[in-house]
Order: sequence, then structure tokens, then C-alpha cells
Amino acid sequence: LDRTIPHHARRVLCIAHRGASAVAPENSAEAIQKAAELGADLVEVDLRSTADDAPVIAHDDSLKRVYGVDGLISELSLAELQARAPVMTFADLVAQCLALQLGIYLDIKTLSVAAAQRLFATVDAHRFGAFVVFASFRPDVIAEIKAARPDFETSILYGSTHIDPVALARATRADYVHPCWESHSDQPHTLMTEAWLDAARSTGLGIITWHEERPPVIAGLKRLGVTGICTDMPNLV
Repeated sequence: LDRTIPHHARRVLCIAHRGASAVAPENSAEAIQKAAELGADLVEVDLRSTADDAPVIAHDDSLKRVYGVDGLISELSLAELQARAPVMTFADLVAQCLALQLGIYLDIKTLSVAAAQRLFATVDAHRFGAFVVFASFRPDVIAEIKAARPDFETSILYGSTHIDPVALARATRADYVHPCWESHSDQPHTLMTEAWLDAARSTGLGIITWHEERPPVIAGLKRLGVTGICTDMPNLV
């Protein structure tokens, strides 16, 4: 049935960028709760490893911008980190998303081998594998995850408009491509030409887009029939 529905007529997934980060602190339990209330299908959150290999939810290594305290996640144990800032663990995230019936789009910033093992164990324990997409700007991370767990869906992020999405996906065995073109144009959806879309779709790739809050651009992305749109404001999608 999916093949018979034109791309522009399919429902686009709403992916709340760092949760509903326009109305709540990014990557927080509150932002995830708000994302569910505003109609998101998935939450996009960032993953890092602590010094003792605990997978936690944070965009920056430094705690200063978000929490206003000193310290680097990579240099702190989980206990030390949580004594300084209310950073969520991946296990806490999965429990909350299960309760809210939200999928997870996991943007991996750093991931040690030991942290990856703990990450996979948590996903398996909750039987959550079908509801999480493992994403990263790092081709090595995506390739390693796919090699270790071919049953998991993966997404490769990139910034250049000159990269061949099909070649990049093949090199990493990614299931989705995720161009981050929000700053390339006032109308970045127009950079997705028919040839670009056809090339991606002809190989079965899903298309996830940058975080977008401009209603005309969101409307344009919907007309193109992308798989999912990331946004700080889920109510716009």
C-alpha cells in the first residue's frame, strides 16, 4: 500500500528537535512531555558518553550553556554529572518515551564501545528497537552501529549540499539521509530538486530534514513528501 500512495500525500513524521525545545529546556523530561502534548511522533535527542561509559542525553559536552555550571560530560562519572546538573540517562528517556508512546531519533555525539553495549542492552530490555533511529554526523558511528546491529535503523546527517546522499548512505549502510540545510537558503526545501529526491527514493532511502520553524518551508517540505521533519515547535508540523 505504501508504494501506491504518492509521496506528497503521505503523512510526514513530526520529530521534536531536542524535545519541544521552543517551549521547554532542550533534551529535558519537560521538553519530551511537551513534545507529546504538541503531537510529535518522535523526539530527536542528543547522546553522549560519560567518563564511566553511561549513555546520557545532552547536546554539548560542556554543561555551561544549558545548565550554567562548569564541567565536561566526558570527564565526569554519571554520579558526578547528576550531582551538578539534571541530565537524563538514556534509560530514563526510553522509560518516558514508552509511557508517552513516542519514538526516539537519537543523534549520537559520542559513544564509547562500553556505552554502546549499555545502549543496546537498554533498547533490547524494553523491546524498543523498532521505535528508535540511530543517527549521527559521524559516518564511522553509523557504520559501526549497523555492523553490530543490522536490525536497527540508522540515519546519516550531513551539512553540504554537494554530497551525494546515495553514495553516503551506501558507505554507511544508513536507512535515512538527513541533510542539515536550514542555513543554506531562506527556502532550503527548494534545494531538494526532483533529481535529488528521485535519487534518494530510488534506493529506498527515507529523508529526514533539518529542524525547521518557518511555516512556508514546512509546507514546502510536506509537499515534497519527505519522511520526517525535525522542529523545535511540533505544533507547526
